[in-house]
Amino acid sequence: MSPLEQIEEILREKIYRCLHREVPHAVQQQNRLLRLDEKSVDGKGAKEGSGDILRIRQDLVVRTKSHQRLVMGSGGKTLERIRSTAIKDLETAFQCKVDLTLSVRVTKSDKEIPLDSESTGGITYTPN
Repeated sequence: MSPLEQIEEILREKIYRCLHREVPHAVQQQNRLLRLDEKSVDGKGAKEGSGDILRIRQDLVVRTKSHQRLVMGSGGKTLERIRSTAIKDLETAFQCKVDLTLSVRVTKSDKEIPLDSESTGGITYTPN
């Protein structure tokens, strides 16, 4: 399984565990960014896992505003629960720190997902 497939599978599991009924089946995942930033502790070259950060940006795409509200949860709590539980599993799977940003947006189309979340009413959760 590729790293991208592993990430999608872990996030899909967390979506299923945190959401109820038909909502998880209506959520599509779209990866925006998957990058490993290698950080050197001593400035002379990084050893594997020594401060590396895996940066992941993913859109959770739903078809209705009501599903968007359910995925976000009150005050973004549901989305934060999905994010925080996924980070734990991702850090274990990839043996490095993970910077995960999830956005929830609505699209009308079943086939084509627009590329810019700002033009489709996207909501991004950024932890404090």
